[in-house]
Amino acid sequence: MHYEMMNLIDGMPAILAPRVNTPRMALAVAMCGGVSREARAGTAKMAGRLLEKGTERRSAEELARELDERAIDIRPLVLADSLVLAAAFINRELDAALDLVEDMLFHSTFADFDKERDKLTGETQAALDHPGELAHDLLTRTLFEGHPYGHSSTRVLEEIGELQADSVRAWYYNGLSPDRMNLVLVGDFTPQEVAPKLSAAFANLAGREPVLTAPPLTPLEGDRVVTRAHPNAQQAQVLRGWYAPPLGAEEQAAMTVMNTILGGGGLSSRLFVELRDRQGLAYSVRSQYITMRLTGEFVVAIGTSPENIARARLGFAEQIARLQQEPITPDELDFAHGWLAGAFVLGQETNSQYCLDMAINHINGLSPDYSERLQRRTREVTIPDVQVVAQSITPPSVTAIVAREDALPTE
Repeated sequence: MHYEMMNLIDGMPAILAPRVNTPRMALAVAMCGGVSREARAGTAKMAGRLLEKGTERRSAEELARELDERAIDIRPLVLADSLVLAAAFINRELDAALDLVEDMLFHSTFADFDKERDKLTGETQAALDHPGELAHDLLTRTLFEGHPYGHSSTRVLEEIGELQADSVRAWYYNGLSPDRMNLVLVGDFTPQEVAPKLSAAFANLAGREPVLTAPPLTPLEGDRVVTRAHPNAQQAQVLRGWYAPPLGAEEQAAMTVMNTILGGGGLSSRLFVELRDRQGLAYSVRSQYITMRLTGEFVVAIGTSPENIARARLGFAEQIARLQQEPITPDELDFAHGWLAGAFVLGQETNSQYCLDMAINHINGLSPDYSERLQRRTREVTIPDVQVVAQSITPPSVTAIVAREDALPTE
């Protein structure tokens, strides 16, 4: 991975990664603090949506028409710790893309606030009609209770009616601080030629003050079980989540390998083979390792028949205990190394993927090429390393269960 870094304006870094002979460029502008910086749930989501609803120079219709005519794709991404405006375009449209990104970043009017708030409310309610989404929501809001990471969909529905256009606009514009932002450009260009264009496009950042940072995270003190009845649930959704190493932690590589072996590696992972194939407990089963700036989240999840809730929970406990007490096999380690190597290649194929990955890594305090370094570290993970990180899966945890009323446990 080759890239160059330059100081764009007042300390804002630009990361330039030439990829010759590629027909499309990718541009990403990241702001530190997405959901984690909001005081009221839904603020970041509303801000991201409203960036597409017109600027001082272009109405929403004019903005959409110009994007379509020039085949430029610009989309806001609201993440746990960042808000990213990502663009993809054919090479000759660099100047137009920069003009559009600059306009959306610095001159958005946040028009149609009430309309967008109603649309977000409806979409959120529709998503929560799915038992799996409701279970994940229940887990997240409980595990991160009292912190913006816990601003789940149900929290958004509870607080979105109190959001106002002025407060969302202020939250967004307070985040435009050069020392808390970055720009990444990937494609067929010469850094010396594009540098003046980038500096001109972001001149509005000069002199802006630093933004507020995210609050600290206070972990739960003990295990909790939370349930929710869903009248239309044909199967039970059972999730259990723990705190895990954050993004950039020394243990991240070993935790990633362990997750792949347990339930993140598809049909060959232990949870799939043991709970679905051998015991017939699962319609679907998986594990996930999600990394954020302040912490990580390790989750095991299963969709099962309501009468199998207790057996599924026991199956989770048995498989995690097995990882903690018995070394994995060399074949399992080889499988995880190969699976993760393939996933890395697929995740870096396009300029857009490559660009977004670098922007998110860097805005979270890591090197732009952190994903490549992490992949090299996963290849060095050993059998004892996996057992050590498995042994770090300890209380507190949250178990979230969504099922019919008569199937819910009484604990």
